[in-house]
Amino acid sequence: MPPSFGSPEKPDSGSTADHPKAKTSFWTDELGYLHAVVAIVGTMMVGWAIEFFLGGKGVTPPSWPVNILFLGFFCSWLILLSRFENRLIAWLAGVPFAIICLVGLIILGAIGGIFPQDPTTAPSWIRILGMDHVFRGAPFLLLILLLLTNLGLTTLQKVRQLGRKAWFFSLNHLGIWITLAAGFFGTGDITRGRTILREGQAEAMIVDGKGNHGFLPFGLLLSRFFVETYPEGPGIQRGIAKRFVAEVTVLRKSQVRETAVIEVNRPLHLDGWDLYLTNYELSDSGTTDQCLVEAVRDPWLPIVYAGIFLWLFGAVAMLFRCPFDQKGENKS
Repeated sequence: MPPSFGSPEKPDSGSTADHPKAKTSFWTDELGYLHAVVAIVGTMMVGWAIEFFLGGKGVTPPSWPVNILFLGFFCSWLILLSRFENRLIAWLAGVPFAIICLVGLIILGAIGGIFPQDPTTAPSWIRILGMDHVFRGAPFLLLILLLLTNLGLTTLQKVRQLGRKAWFFSLNHLGIWITLAAGFFGTGDITRGRTILREGQAEAMIVDGKGNHGFLPFGLLLSRFFVETYPEGPGIQRGIAKRFVAEVTVLRKSQVRETAVIEVNRPLHLDGWDLYLTNYELSDSGTTDQCLVEAVRDPWLPIVYAGIFLWLFGAVAMLFRCPFDQKGENKS
């Protein structure tokens, strides 16, 4: 056929062949696992830098009422962030960020298991980076805040979606968030101290690890302390303790007395306090009239239990409601 001499066709302006590819950088690419690795590693480095400038003393957790104000500010900040829809917020609430954050916490937990968590025996370079108190150090606390941010944003985004499965998912993640938040923000309100009970003497004073004195809202009178040992036999040495028990009388201002028993691995729960029998000393005759009791009070513990209940309830509900999709309609 003869060639056509009409006007030449214009090239398709939408074709990408005639246009050079747009240049992209690391942070303009789609945010994913690699970006999460950079963010988490950077956060851990910042935490270790904080420990270095603080002289390896760790971060003192805030107590009542500062921790409540901080918790309220943090919740308000999460609600505000959840109202924005952009790639950064979606990445912070995404699975890659959550997984890498958990990996970072696992690494810090491994460090806490490898290095001695005792400043009196740890080398100086471990102390200066806070690796002798990993679980109250700045890197661990910063990663917990990031994980709470991820869980909070995920829960707030899901709760806006209609449907039973979305609500059950939200309950599950809300329970995890409450458990972690109560443990994180409530650390500063935990009271822990020790006291020595001597037979026939009442005691109410406790001493914490820094030598500070405090008092229990009740007194303890050691009535009797006894130790049960295993019978001597093949492979069993004489005098190995099988069970040791402290029988105490609880003294109150109302003059009402009650008897109780504190046993190893069976603490006494009394007026919001948990009393643990931790040690004793035997005399040359094989008897003892004194023992060491540790007293712990955690006012946030009921909130932790409530979070665990929500977590389990949401998990079970999701398991049995699996025929429903995100819109609550039955899949047919």
